[in-house]
Amino acid sequence: MINKLRHLFVTSFRYRILINIFVSMIIAVIAYVGLNVLIVHFHLLETSTALRDLICFLTALIIFIVIFMKLINFNFRYINELNENIQRVTLGDYDAYCEIEYDDELGIVAANINALANTLKQKEEESRILKENERMAYDAERKAIDQRNQLITNVAHDLRTPLTTIIGYIDLIKSRDLSPEDIQKYANIAYDKSLRLKSMMDDLFDFTKLSNPNMKLNLQIIDINELLLQMGDEFYPQFEEHGIKLVYDIPSTDLHVVGDGQLLARVFENLITNAIKYGYDHSELKIEVIADNDNITIKVINHGDTIDKNDIPHLFEKFYRSDASRGTSQGGTGLGLAIAKNIVEMHKGQILVTSHHNVTSFIVILSRFKKEKG
Repeated sequence: MINKLRHLFVTSFRYRILINIFVSMIIAVIAYVGLNVLIVHFHLLETSTALRDLICFLTALIIFIVIFMKLINFNFRYINELNENIQRVTLGDYDAYCEIEYDDELGIVAANINALANTLKQKEEESRILKENERMAYDAERKAIDQRNQLITNVAHDLRTPLTTIIGYIDLIKSRDLSPEDIQKYANIAYDKSLRLKSMMDDLFDFTKLSNPNMKLNLQIIDINELLLQMGDEFYPQFEEHGIKLVYDIPSTDLHVVGDGQLLARVFENLITNAIKYGYDHSELKIEVIADNDNITIKVINHGDTIDKNDIPHLFEKFYRSDASRGTSQGGTGLGLAIAKNIVEMHKGQILVTSHHNVTSFIVILSRFKKEKG
């Protein structure tokens, strides 16, 4: 009840001091009068009136001081609480909170302390986020530098190998008296290495072009079955060379997607090339198509060494080649699968890979286009 009255009537710290003085004075006056009456009525002091009044006044004054100090201590208790919270905020404890007990200057101070603590807490959080972003940016920059250095190392290594071979065989042809058969043999080897070098340069160029965010797709409606059959025909010589049997499992219904035909052809070209490179000779390569109302799923399945589970998450990363493939003469720039993934994602699709028991499946999922009837 007392707190309610204080909130109701006291709206200024100065007024509260005056009220404390007034209350203390009233109590002192009552004490003065009461003590005077008691002394006179019970004849407690046989002395002069002046001395009696002095004793009563001094007693009343002491009571006034004691009561006033008791009342003012309530205010100083609150001031001490405010001071403690200010020290907590100063020391970095921004969770400090002051109860607003008065609707006066002290209440305003308490509200300002709370606002200051909240502002500093927000600033601290913003500073933490900024530092975290700076750290992430620094890590990203370091990663980009590492990737660039790795790129330069990989490209230099991969391009140097066929180029060194080409130079070596051309030097043999120039500097030695060779038979026409040897010249033809060395020229064929140099030519094959030149083709490989060109393929690697094409991969680098294509990846750079596809990484451009401003690149636009030449969209058209594509019959996916027809595209896959055409890809099989184009790879017929390679299948014959490696003794690979191509098997189709394609539904007879028309299946269409909206996309860039040239780029989608590049996806399946890269997947089939990869299957020929790392699949077993004299095995089966299967192209399977599954469709539902929304999507078309294309699988390129080959038989070969099972891909290590540690390599699976990295297969579509640029310039990544597993240790096994890097040691072979078939390894390229490590961009083929990265290019395929980039193209598929440009078409809002997905590309996945599974490898178990010497069977590897590359899976491409594209949105199905359904022609409107009538």
